[in-house]
Amino acid sequence: MKITNFLLFHFFLLATTAFAQDLSASYQVTLVPRVLRLENPANIDSILDLSSNGLFNQKEPPGIAHRNYEYWFEVDFSAHSKIINQADTIYFYPGGVEISQLYLFSSGKIKELNLTLMAENDLKRSKHQNLHYVPISVSDLFDSTKLFIKSRYLRGTPDLDKKIFAFSTPEAHNLLAGYIGPNSFKVQVLAYFFLGVAAVLMIFNLILFIYVKEYQFIYYGAFLLFQLIYYSRISPNLAYYFGFDFPWFYFWLTTVSQLLINLFYLLFIRYFLEFPRVTPTFDHLVKGIALMLMGMVLINSIIIFFNPYSLFQSQLMDVQRYFMAGFALFGVIYLWFFYPTKLKYFVIAGTLIFTSGALMTMFFLKLDYMIAGSAIESTIFALGLSYKIKTISQEKQSAEKDAFQTKLGALRAQINPHFIFNSLSSIQHLINSGQKDAALSYLSKFSKFVRQILENSIDIHVTLEKEVELLRVYLDLESLRFDHSFSYEIDFPKNSELNYQEVPMLIVQPFVENAIKHGLMPKQFGDRKVWIRFFDKRTHILCEVEDNGIGRNASAAAKGNIHRPSRGMTLTEERLKMVNEIGNQPQIIIEDLDEGTKISIKLPKQ
Repeated sequence: MKITNFLLFHFFLLATTAFAQDLSASYQVTLVPRVLRLENPANIDSILDLSSNGLFNQKEPPGIAHRNYEYWFEVDFSAHSKIINQADTIYFYPGGVEISQLYLFSSGKIKELNLTLMAENDLKRSKHQNLHYVPISVSDLFDSTKLFIKSRYLRGTPDLDKKIFAFSTPEAHNLLAGYIGPNSFKVQVLAYFFLGVAAVLMIFNLILFIYVKEYQFIYYGAFLLFQLIYYSRISPNLAYYFGFDFPWFYFWLTTVSQLLINLFYLLFIRYFLEFPRVTPTFDHLVKGIALMLMGMVLINSIIIFFNPYSLFQSQLMDVQRYFMAGFALFGVIYLWFFYPTKLKYFVIAGTLIFTSGALMTMFFLKLDYMIAGSAIESTIFALGLSYKIKTISQEKQSAEKDAFQTKLGALRAQINPHFIFNSLSSIQHLINSGQKDAALSYLSKFSKFVRQILENSIDIHVTLEKEVELLRVYLDLESLRFDHSFSYEIDFPKNSELNYQEVPMLIVQPFVENAIKHGLMPKQFGDRKVWIRFFDKRTHILCEVEDNGIGRNASAAAKGNIHRPSRGMTLTEERLKMVNEIGNQPQIIIEDLDEGTKISIKLPKQ
């Protein structure tokens, strides 16, 4: 049973294939017409007389079509009588005609059908391919074998010696019109590949514009959009979304799209390379050409509205193509020699590839050259935009870091006078109280302290080893100032890599000063001591400043309503906040002890 089913299926497959092959023989059957070129217009009756007298065969070959002549085609089906005799109706494919009329003989009268594409016509279009066709009753053919076509060529210049038409049976058309041949398939794949690239890049540029608010992204997105509209001509399914069913409108849209591609390309490059700022003279030229292109959009629109087959409009577009190709070459040379940054290489590469594809399309009449060039060029520009965004981000980070370092230095410069004022006040106090030796000792240590600050004045950060050395000098100065009424201890790991870690200079000193001034000095009984400890943590340096003073509550009670915040502490907290902007987050934790206060400071490792 299984074998029987398999044989039946195989037989059905072979039969279907044979049927399709039989139909394919009657699909797109080519017809070579006889052509008559006339200097003066003629009517169908005179043409029928010329045909009956065999004058179509006696005329010289028509050659290249010229707009000053009228051309008549005699299409004879007698060589395909077998197909004609078996069909009531045939589908005729006129293909490649401009202003044309088709003549038949129906019910004893001459019947005229309009084939002019950009006008109200009798053409139908296949939904699967870019095929325009006319259903014709076999009984309407002249002498049952012929039809006649009158044509004028105002724009195109085909070689009419090679002109062919085609026809098929309705059955063959309905079955095989959706078939895509190898060459058509290749072009369709290329079109949809570009569609995918363009769609992704348009969305990407729209998102960038929303976040960055730079017009270069809008212009580049518009450039991709009009490229997509123009290239939709090779894919009827794609062209359908842009109005292909309305030929006049679609012709206008694809024509102005060529101009808008160049316009938005120029505007994109103008903003991408910042011509107004970097090359103002060249920018004036670019703006002039952009205005010219906008004017050409208006002029072409007016001409197409009145006459879509205008030769002048076609010539105007050719002039525009050659001019833009020449300007592209000039622009590449100018940028190569005069533009300063590396961004020019993206523009030069993209322009050369895009222009090469456009010129190859114009000369070889194959749009896939231009599509391939556009796809490569779009990829290059996308990389260029990414490179520019990265460069701008790096420049912004560098500027922010420079501004940070400048502000940090300014804050440190505010702290240093604070120390100097306090130290000079202490020296003045010792001199006024007659403590000459103490004043000299204090002055000696003070000079050492000032020298160390000046030596490190250029650097925003110092090694932790130097920071500890400054703290020792400062504590010695304070100890002299207060008659050695307190002691201190600095716990710093010896022979540790912590020595070489950098910290903002004098970042710990204000906390030590606060401990001495508000914790130790108001203490009436017992010893006074401050401990400073440094610990090496994985992500930060932990510094603890601990005193055995009166504590925060007693200090606040002693001050009463008179309270002025420490200037040194305020500045230091601001410096720590700034360090947090470019590093790990530092934290200040204050603990009230049974006796005194402990402050823990987390300093980010540089």
